[in-house]
Amino acid sequence: MPPTLPKSMRAILCHAPEDYRLEDHPVPTPAQNEVLLRTHTVGICASDLKCYLGAPLFWGDAHRPGYCQAPVIPGHEFVGAVVALGEGAAERHNLALGDQVVSEQIVPCQQCRYCRRGQYWMCQVHDIYGFRQATFGAMAEYVLLPANALNYKVPATIPTAHAAYIEPLACGIHAVQRGQIELD
Repeated sequence: MPPTLPKSMRAILCHAPEDYRLEDHPVPTPAQNEVLLRTHTVGICASDLKCYLGAPLFWGDAHRPGYCQAPVIPGHEFVGAVVALGEGAAERHNLALGDQVVSEQIVPCQQCRYCRRGQYWMCQVHDIYGFRQATFGAMAEYVLLPANALNYKVPATIPTAHAAYIEPLACGIHAVQRGQIELD
């Protein structure tokens, strides 16, 4: 039986550039195929810092709209333990209560032309944890993994503090593969 979860949690909320606040926030309840993690470790990425400092990519300027949909909980490099599973989530994601889990930073829509071709990293919706209303991040006591999230169990041999580096490592590997960098 899953543990009883609190109604509220402490979370960092991004409201605007240089306006990040520690606040009480409702603990999410997982819906069908969603997973709730108790956050263990969260990394701070260069994109988190750029968002904090007010970069136009995140907040917009005269030439483009901003990507960040404040207020939002930041944090896309994370690891946590499964504490609740929505209906069907255990089977869909092959997860169980207590599993240590990471999730890819992009939650693909599964509907756009890129997702249908298997190029989910190019998803036109491009919901990334910590910047969008649909995908709040892990700078909180709990983080909700949406139904379309790409989640992975972390082997018990990997220390929790190291597991938060899985996402940036995967980004580096992806860049090397795309650049077709080979030995010699």
